[in-house]
Amino acid sequence: MKRIVLFAILVIILVCLNWFREAYAQDISALAQLRNSDEQTLLKELARTRKKARGDEHYQTPPVFDTTPAPAVPMPPRPTDDTLASPDSTVTHELTPFEELRPFGIELFRSPRETTPPADIATSRDYILGPGDHIIVYLWGRVDKEYELTLDREGKVFVPKVGDINAWGVSIAEFENILKRKLATIYTDFKLSVSLGSIRSIRVYVTGEVQRPGAYTVSSLTSLFNAVFLAGGPNERGSMRDIRLMRHGKKVATLDVYKLLLQGDNSADVRLQSGDAIFVPVAGARVAIRGEINRPAIYELTGGETAADLLTLAGRPTPEAFLDRVMLERISDRAEWKVIDLNLNPADSARMSDVPLADGDRITVYSIFDYKKNIVAVYGHVKHPGHFERSPGMRVSQLVAQAQLQPFDVYYRRANVFRRHEDWRTEVIPVDLRAVLAGDTTADFPLQDHDSLYIYTISEVERERHVTIEGEVKHPGEYELYDSMTVSDLIFLAGSYTRAASRLQAEIARVDSLGNVSLLYVSLRDPQQRRTLLQEDDRVYIRPIPNWQIHRTVTLEGEVLYPGEYVLSSHQETLYDLFMRAGGFTEDAFPGGTVFERRTISRSLRNRKVGSILKHNTPLIMDSTGTYQKAFTYDYDSNAVSRLILDVDRIMRTHGKEGNIVLRPGDRITVPALPSGISVLGAVGAQGTIQYQAKKNVKDYIKLAGGFSPQADKKQTRLIRADGTVYAGGGTLGRRVRIGDVIVVPSKIEKPSNLGRKLMTILSATTGALTTVLLIEKL
Repeated sequence: MKRIVLFAILVIILVCLNWFREAYAQDISALAQLRNSDEQTLLKELARTRKKARGDEHYQTPPVFDTTPAPAVPMPPRPTDDTLASPDSTVTHELTPFEELRPFGIELFRSPRETTPPADIATSRDYILGPGDHIIVYLWGRVDKEYELTLDREGKVFVPKVGDINAWGVSIAEFENILKRKLATIYTDFKLSVSLGSIRSIRVYVTGEVQRPGAYTVSSLTSLFNAVFLAGGPNERGSMRDIRLMRHGKKVATLDVYKLLLQGDNSADVRLQSGDAIFVPVAGARVAIRGEINRPAIYELTGGETAADLLTLAGRPTPEAFLDRVMLERISDRAEWKVIDLNLNPADSARMSDVPLADGDRITVYSIFDYKKNIVAVYGHVKHPGHFERSPGMRVSQLVAQAQLQPFDVYYRRANVFRRHEDWRTEVIPVDLRAVLAGDTTADFPLQDHDSLYIYTISEVERERHVTIEGEVKHPGEYELYDSMTVSDLIFLAGSYTRAASRLQAEIARVDSLGNVSLLYVSLRDPQQRRTLLQEDDRVYIRPIPNWQIHRTVTLEGEVLYPGEYVLSSHQETLYDLFMRAGGFTEDAFPGGTVFERRTISRSLRNRKVGSILKHNTPLIMDSTGTYQKAFTYDYDSNAVSRLILDVDRIMRTHGKEGNIVLRPGDRITVPALPSGISVLGAVGAQGTIQYQAKKNVKDYIKLAGGFSPQADKKQTRLIRADGTVYAGGGTLGRRVRIGDVIVVPSKIEKPSNLGRKLMTILSATTGALTTVLLIEKL
């Protein structure tokens, strides 16, 4: 018996604990939501407090600087050219990495320019004729003739009365002499000229290390350089100095592009013949040079060049080049890089300009010391800021005279000289400009190399003084406080009064040095009080005339004779008065469905956090997974609650004596047209609008709409009158329906069943209890 009682007690305790846990979880969830809402409110309040604190920083008193040697503002920025910097050992002005250097001359062949010689240029007299050339021959004197001759495949031309003449391989000048001799046997007293008509095409071959090797059909005027250019020039491996022209298996010319680029020497640029082959071999020894040189690049050597020769190839050093130490990097016999310092200064007897170069050498030409002597600088509020020569014994007054102070806003009480010492310490020396300009030799001390003088403006050192005006002025806001500024001056600067301004008095909020706020009231009708002097951070308020409004308007829409916006004639004008002013209703009007909206209602509800209260008071239910969720959501619409429910039929029937309402600015009244039927919505057989039938109730119309659906919640059926009145709950189904009414049948809210989950919990608890009892029995 004792065991059964013990087992029953354990089961009851476990079941109670399970139910208590579910209720407790629901309370905890709601509490958590409320706590989160409170936390968000506190965070927003804290953010507003911080924002206000940041805004108040504008009125904090800035530090006042005395004559102690401390900088009034941070040290002026160093010049971009490091004029006043300390001397480094050797400055390298952003040396280009060797890997980014290109072979010299290669960019010439990468430009998209036309290099084929035009066919309409004048042909030189030494042009060599060949098959396909077109020749024009003119005869004049005792005989006047013209011949157009074309060399055939064998290189011959046929001349009437003369016969065939072999012109292949001879120049135009030679052909003219040959033809003249032959024609002289036929004609006398004549003159002759030979010119080239159209030019033949030839086929040449470009091979080796070029961008686009292959066979090219070009004009017979094409030169060696033209053909190399057509092929894209040498590639990264190709030679620029040993471009070979092969004719019948023999080398007939060699082109050195460097001579063409550096000296303009094109003597090796010979004209091509059909069948010529151009071969570009792999480049020979190469060296790279960078730094303070006019043409940093990779250069190809022909043999025997020295470091001095390379400087010449690279366009000679720049004026800033430090030639006393030029660094040569070379690959040693052990396949390691070694560094050799060269003295290439031509003015130095110990120069090493005859050092021969080797394949793969890399040379760096550094810059001279980037450091200038006998120089000072001035910055700030001067006409000519920048660097100036420091003459021997130069004083502050001389530098100020050269830089020329601005004519206004100069802070004469103090300037600063920033002096950099050899140990890189910076000393700030205060300067009294008033004493300097007055000739005080103590204040006007001598300057040293690289001293930097900074002239301040008054606004940089002294805080800006402001006053604020708010209220009924055209341009409220913050204004600068001028000397002897009065209340009248500030009102004038703010654009004077608005029409709504009360001109009886102004309120001034003033803060003293201890932070205490006092209020002053100034009569705006008294000229003497309007001249009250303002102080820093004063806030002036111009109050509006009580209840001032230029036009108090309401909006009337819909089925009235004169819809539109109406200005309220008095503070007591009513809705009935408005309908009378609008000429009454039209024939199609439905006064009973009038919608009266007052925006101040929704604004008031928002201010009182009604929506938030409804949200946090939503009950919770547990779903099948054990998670708590809101049972339903309140559909809170702030605009919908702006509607006032009025019985307009009663108002009109009693001529405004009953149910009437006083209008307020912003009210919106809409008179709808007469509806065509009764709308039945929600969980019914067929939603829609049914023609109005007198003396029928809600249940009758639901039957006409197909009756209730299986999901319908009959007890929650709602009848919404045209004037906005809502009926729900018991007795709704029997209510008489009027024209314009709407019937809404909501669906049931299905709550997930927790029976299975509770049974599992009880079973688990029972099993645990049995186990406990068995253990107790064994003890």
